[in-house]
Amino acid sequence: METNVMKVHKDGVEVSLMNGSKWRVVHIGDITRTIIWYPTQRIIIEELEDNKYLMTNLDTAAPDKIEVSRICNF
Repeated sequence: METNVMKVHKDGVEVSLMNGSKWRVVHIGDITRTIIWYPTQRIIIEELEDNKYLMTNLDTAAPDKIEVSRICNF
């Protein structure tokens, strides 16, 4: 599923997407990446296994890939 960043919480731990879903960074070291993300960047969410997800920011140079867990989905 492709969507866009709506908001990154000021501590970088939570990311809200424009599709209404909210995600929490699994590995605390990844907040150094998410803290500099900004609204409208393109994001892909992939389900791995056992409710594990990979969030990929298509608008960063690498692109950034981080493991996340779902907080909620409206």
